[in-house]
Order: sequence, then C-alpha cells, then structure tokens
Amino acid sequence: MNHTDKFRLFPTPAQEKVLNAIFTIYNHAKRKGYTLLVKGEANIQRQLKAFCGNNSYVNTILIENETKLKQQETWLGKQEAYLGSKVDVIREKIIAVKSLDGSDRRLRGLYARLSSLQHKKSSLTFKPLTFGSKRLFRDRLLQKISRQEFRIRRDASFCCVGKRQVINANLKVLPSKELRIRIFNTRKGRKWLNIPFSVNGKQENWFRAILGLELYTVTVKRMFIKKELRYYMHVSYEVPEPAIKFGFETGGIGLDFNYNHLDLTNIDRHGKLVSYLQIPLRNLYSYRKTQRSNYISFKLDKVLNYCMNKRKGIVLEDLSFKQSFSYNKNLNRKLAIFQTTALDLLKRKCIKKGVAYRKVFPGYTSQIAKYKYSRLHNLSIHILASYVIARRGLRLQEDLPPIYQWLLSQVGDLIKPRLKKSSPYYRWGRVHDLFKQSGITSFKTSKILQKKVLMQHVLNPATGVQPDNLRAGLSPTGQIEDYHTFWNLINNEELYK
Repeated sequence: MNHTDKFRLFPTPAQEKVLNAIFTIYNHAKRKGYTLLVKGEANIQRQLKAFCGNNSYVNTILIENETKLKQQETWLGKQEAYLGSKVDVIREKIIAVKSLDGSDRRLRGLYARLSSLQHKKSSLTFKPLTFGSKRLFRDRLLQKISRQEFRIRRDASFCCVGKRQVINANLKVLPSKELRIRIFNTRKGRKWLNIPFSVNGKQENWFRAILGLELYTVTVKRMFIKKELRYYMHVSYEVPEPAIKFGFETGGIGLDFNYNHLDLTNIDRHGKLVSYLQIPLRNLYSYRKTQRSNYISFKLDKVLNYCMNKRKGIVLEDLSFKQSFSYNKNLNRKLAIFQTTALDLLKRKCIKKGVAYRKVFPGYTSQIAKYKYSRLHNLSIHILASYVIARRGLRLQEDLPPIYQWLLSQVGDLIKPRLKKSSPYYRWGRVHDLFKQSGITSFKTSKILQKKVLMQHVLNPATGVQPDNLRAGLSPTGQIEDYHTFWNLINNEELYK
C-alpha cells in the first residue's frame, strides 16, 4: 500500500531563488518533451538533456509524458468507439425509415446527421492538453491573475524517480532534517541544494520511518496559501498492509452507490436485516477537484466508521464504467467521479483501517429488492438493494418466492428470456421482463400486486379465466381491499402445489 507524508520546506531567500529556477526549467522541459513525443520525433532524451543538462530529471519527465500520451490515446479510442456506435444507430434508423417510405421527410435530417458524425469521426485527433489546469488557464485569459502568478501556479511541482530501485540520491531526506536537491547547474561544487524542513510531534514517527527506508519518492510542490508562497515536500513509499480487524464472521455491511446518496445495510451472519443508514451527498459535479476529493473522503470516513462500529466487513458492487455511449454532461461527470475518486479511495481506506471488503456481481440487486423485500421491510429500494448486496457478499442464495414460480409457470414461453438458462438470475430476469412488458415501471409493491390480479390474459392465456385461488381476498368487484392480507394469502406455498 502506498503512503504519502507531507512536510513543509523553509528555504532561505537565496535558496528560494534557485528552487524557483528548478520549477521553471523542469516544467519547461516537460512541455517541450510532450510536444516532441506527440510529433513522434527521435532522440527526445538527448534533446531534453541538451536543454536542461540533467539526465536524472529527464528520465522522470519522459515517464510523465508517456503517461499523459497513453491517457490521450485511451480518450481517443473511446471517442472513436462512441462515434462509431452513433453512426451505426443512424444507419439503422435510415434503413428502417426507408423500408416504410422512401420519400419520408425524416431521411434528409438523418443523412445530415450521419454526414456530420462521419466527418467528426474522420477528423478526430488528440484534444489540446492544458498544463496546470483549465480553470487556471481560463483565469489567465480573463486577466483575473497576473502572468507571474499564472506561471508559478502552472509550474507547481517537480520530482525525480531515478533509474534503480534504491534510495534516490537526487531528492534525498537527510537525518539533519534537510532535503538534498539536485539542481540543473553542472558546475563542480554547485550541484546540490540543502533545504531544511519542519517536523512536528505527529510527523516525528513519519520522519524516523523514512530514514529507515530503502526506497521512496519525493515530490516538491509550491502553492499560494494566505497570499504567501509556500513550499512542501511529499514523500511517498510502500507500507505493508495492516491485518484485517473487521471481517465477515458475524455478518456484513452492504453498500449501494448512488450519485446523491450512499446506502448502508447491516445484516447478521444468517442474512437478517439488523440496521441501515443513508448518507446524503451534494452535487459532486459542481465541486472543484480538490474540494470534491475532500468531500468524498469525508463521507467515506462515515462509511468506514459505521463498519468499524458494527465490527463487520463491507460488501460493494463490482461496478464497471466502460460504456460505448454517452449520457448528458452532468451524468457523465458523476460516473467519472465514482470511477476516479470514490471507489479507489474507499478501497485504500478499507486497507488502512483493517476493514475487509468484497466485490460482488451488481446485476439484479434492485430487481430482487423490489420484488422480494419491498413489502416485507417497507424501505427505500436503494436501502433494500444494499441489503441484497450484503446477502450476496455472504454467499446467501436469493430463492424465487412461490408466487413468482407459479406466475412463470402460467406464462410459459410468452416471455423471451434475455439471459441464458445457466445464469443464476435467469428466473429473476424473466419476472422483471414480465412486469416490464405488462406496463409496470414503478417500484411500488401495490402496483405489482394489482397487476398480478388484473392481467388475466397474461396469467392464463389459454382460457383468460382467473384461477379461483386468487379470488380470495378480493372485493365483489374484483378489486383488492387490503394488499397486506391479500399478499399473505397468495404467498402461501400450499396454494401452488
């Protein structure tokens, strides 16, 4: 597990001048190296070494630029796949409209849309890369910040990875509580800069641990705090994962992610619901990156505190955010937030706190919660979904209730299955498709029960006559007066034998 400690540097005025020069040269070389890498030029390392005169920093610059280029290539591949899927959809629409009427007026608009998408796909290229941040660049264009402040904030960090898996001598923490930095000056006797840093009582143990390490990476950063330019060093190193303190011996905690709230359900080892908790979230897409990360971290601490209080591990869905299509801008950003921030951060927090975690298949959790547990517990569908996730994490089976078994036997082959028969959720998928085709889109139990009684042609297509055992609990007009009594009656397994 990677761990990072933060210390504040206190350079003298003369050292501050040299340190700022390192920030400028390093980041200028990084921008120059990225441009050469995109153009595909050869001998990039030699050109950068001739520019800055320090081979150790050049190696780190090349690694960072190659990572940025891979991110651009990934984005380009996703955009090509997305535009290709949209082109296929438009072509299918054109074929469908043509088959009905070759002179339909909609064809003109569809062909225009198809031409636009094809042109956009053929002219697709790397998006412009903004060093620093887009917000900072926009503030400079609007002249909200000066040119000097823009450069200081843009060129805000540098580091040196080194070639071998040993202590990096170019950025080394000394026992005298100083950071030794390799500068770009190649003159003898002027290659190093020793800057003192502060160590408080809490950081004393961190400092001693760092001195005993054989491998760590130092990143030097600068930032404006209270209108003052301050310097920090971030020391990252690997630490062994702590032992699991809270496991699944006495039960588990199910977690259901939603863009505006988190739902937790506590169950015992037999799968019985004990308690639940809902943690609301604000509009995360409206936050800036640092604020969003801090806010999500604060909410996930509540999740971990709940697990440690109950002394149980956590079960979450094995979510995948790979998609060949796009939602609206806000929803795309919410999905990216979960992918890049929340899930990875939760995993690291679980490891750090010693909370065991499991990932389960996310399919049909809401459907099982709706059809099986909504009437039993009378809770939100999201809370019940987390209940299903917790039970799935304990390897408990979700058997189909007798009423749904009887229902599927009456329908026969009228419902086309979407899943293979070997799937453990094959029958749940058929039940969901049955109600979906019957016009039920609500998660309310009352509508589901009402539909079971009233759709006579679906339940018994051969005769269209409702079975006698379902007449009990109905009024003379065939309406349900008490859903609770009616459900207890039809949920009796003896009626379907």
